[in-house]
Amino acid sequence: MLSKRFFIFAFLFAPTFASADIHIDESIPYRDKEEIDNRIVSECSEIGSIMSESLRENAAKSGITVVRDGLKQDTYADIAITSAMSAGNAFIGHAKGMAVSVTLYIDGKQINKTKFSRNSMGGMFGGFKGSCSVLNRTAKVLGMDIAKWVIQEQKTAQAK
Repeated sequence: MLSKRFFIFAFLFAPTFASADIHIDESIPYRDKEEIDNRIVSECSEIGSIMSESLRENAAKSGITVVRDGLKQDTYADIAITSAMSAGNAFIGHAKGMAVSVTLYIDGKQINKTKFSRNSMGGMFGGFKGSCSVLNRTAKVLGMDIAKWVIQEQKTAQAK
């Protein structure tokens, strides 16, 4: 009997506790392509979609639904790549880096904003990786960082 009441209570009030879908761009754009090395923009074309997909996958692990549709409505994260750097190569060593800015909106109101950056020297077997491969891995980790932040900010906003 008690468990039946619990399930009825949970069913009736689940929408109150549920998190809203978070909308993001299908591919995270550059804030200003003119400030990014044109070789990165033209050759490493998957960076934005890798970051976006990583964010979606990592948020899903915490029960948060991220919709990659680019709609700036209700609850969304405005994310842009603000810088990307690619120096070195497989022979002398990689020196890659990327930075992003993120602004979270809930119900159309700005909740918070922050910046993230990551650098990489290629990791294990970096000498066998191309520049775009290293930048793609950096984008994937940035997606994880953003997901953690968005989840925490959404929980904080719900607690208020």
